[in-house]
Amino acid sequence: MSLPSPNLDDRAFQDFVDEAKRLLQQRAPEWTDNNVADPGVTLIETFAYMVDQLVFRLNKVPELHWIKFLEFLGETLRPPAAAYTTMQFSLAVPQDTDILVPANTVISTARRGEGPPVSFTTDKDLTLVSTSITAGLTQPAGGAFTLVDVTDQTSEDVECFSETPAVDDAFFIGLNKPASHCIVRLTVDSRIEGIGVDPKRPPRAFDAWNGRSWEPVDCLMDTTGGFNRKGTIELSIGEQRENSLNGVTAAWIRVRVTAAEGDQPEYKESPKIRSMSAATIGGFAPATHCQIVKNEMLGRTAGTPGEAFTLNRTPLIAGQDDLILEVSSPDGWEQWTRVETFANRGPQEKIFCLDNVTGELRFGPIVRQPDGSTRSYGATPPSGSNLRVPEYRAGGGVAGNVDAGALRLLRTSIPFISKAENIHPAVGGVDPETIADLKARAAIDLRARNRAVSTADFELLTQQASPSLVRTKCLNGADFGSPGTVLVLVVPDIQPGRVPFELLRPREETLASVKKFIDERRLVGTTIRIEPPRYMGVSVAARLAVHSHADQEQVLTAADDAIANFLHPLHGGYDGTGWPFGRDVSVGDIYSVLQQVPGLMYVDVARLIPIDAVSGTRAEPTDKISLKPHDLLYSLPSDFEVVQR
Repeated sequence: MSLPSPNLDDRAFQDFVDEAKRLLQQRAPEWTDNNVADPGVTLIETFAYMVDQLVFRLNKVPELHWIKFLEFLGETLRPPAAAYTTMQFSLAVPQDTDILVPANTVISTARRGEGPPVSFTTDKDLTLVSTSITAGLTQPAGGAFTLVDVTDQTSEDVECFSETPAVDDAFFIGLNKPASHCIVRLTVDSRIEGIGVDPKRPPRAFDAWNGRSWEPVDCLMDTTGGFNRKGTIELSIGEQRENSLNGVTAAWIRVRVTAAEGDQPEYKESPKIRSMSAATIGGFAPATHCQIVKNEMLGRTAGTPGEAFTLNRTPLIAGQDDLILEVSSPDGWEQWTRVETFANRGPQEKIFCLDNVTGELRFGPIVRQPDGSTRSYGATPPSGSNLRVPEYRAGGGVAGNVDAGALRLLRTSIPFISKAENIHPAVGGVDPETIADLKARAAIDLRARNRAVSTADFELLTQQASPSLVRTKCLNGADFGSPGTVLVLVVPDIQPGRVPFELLRPREETLASVKKFIDERRLVGTTIRIEPPRYMGVSVAARLAVHSHADQEQVLTAADDAIANFLHPLHGGYDGTGWPFGRDVSVGDIYSVLQQVPGLMYVDVARLIPIDAVSGTRAEPTDKISLKPHDLLYSLPSDFEVVQR
């Protein structure tokens, strides 16, 4: 609880007016007209207004002292965090040569009103490789490989799986080169032989070899109905590496028969392929809401300790602790290192400090010692040296949290690219810290003293390292059989409602930077793990009765939205602060939510279906799902049946 902060002067406007009128009776008794229409009263009220403004400014003095005290302690405003998303680039037509989408490619939204468009830049190079099929293999479950040719239309039809397909039967497609982060289209000419399957959900899965293991591949589109007819299949491949199977080296894609789930039909016979070809039609790359500034000149130094310069573009986004400053010298450009503080630094260290919010870049000061000597905390560039920042990123903020499909305008010209679009909503954008937030955080910072000891320290420092991680939970590794390990669970900033599962996992770069930040502040002998919680997918199956006067589709949509919001990792739960870590969910919770949906008469029956968020495996329906301390719920689409009354 904060201490009360009294005003230095608690008088208000009316107090000044009343006091002036009271003094009139003593000093000027002949003045008897005190009505508001009197010109003299107007002067009194004008004077009272001016004094009231002066008192207001006077009462701001304690707040100014408080801010200066925080500045004295070295507290600074946290910089904004930049939103991030995945951009999908599409080729006008497949190419015979590789197409490079370079890093720092700019994509923006259309102009919205008077505000400027929101621009994102890609973080990495994306190479859209020219792909073709060089080999094919089939392998029954646990059996030997058989080399097949699926590229020759004159050869015999190829059976993908066993005569009677079994789980883990596999068909391998060998590409001429790895298609990492590419979208590959398979054009298939097949016979209608895969009898029994549902064309919309055939029991098969795609995988690609990533150099260590088989990694699942997203199937964006399949018009073949599970290799049952002529059509195309579009695959979104993640990391892919070449591998040797049965003596044949290629970039392999595996098509595997999976176990049927629920009422999903199985293959009764193997599909037969006449021919198949492959082509790259696009790819995807991570992008960040920021503007990249390169080779910015800051000016010349005067050779004085503690000299300061200011970057042109502010604020800088978080996560640039490795930012470099270049100082000119007779031998060329010298690189100076960014540090958080000048404390305990030597006079020859080429270092500087940088405020992300204001953009102020400052060199180390010189401090007089008790014996009269002086000590430099960091080196001072020679007089006349030019300063240059090779690269930094400015921008960030909540404005970058745009919807899926909002980023469509390709600002960088790239040959053969016909379309660019963000396939997921952008998340993670956080505005710079306000003074009020800084004052609230400072008290906690003083308690932690920049050291990670208690669970609260780990949670605080994690959010300090990355403002985009808006929810954290620290657990003792001893509870999971790992004594000496501290597990910090993190959830990124996501929008309300149901979001794609990929957005619940922070970027690997973010996790690595947070771990590095915590490692510098942990106790010796403590092992740190920074990772997302283990998400447990939940789908609700229910029979609902809808009022006759209500729109059935709207009621079902509202019911599904209510469940998604209630089980939301950030905005769910009974208090709206996110579903608690490790808290069980029962059908009673679902009943309480659905009963508040307008137009819904009653819930006849409801069941919970646990679903593995990674593999999509569905368990048997149940009345309660029990979670472990490191688990967190994740809502999946509901399955409703309307009761006929």
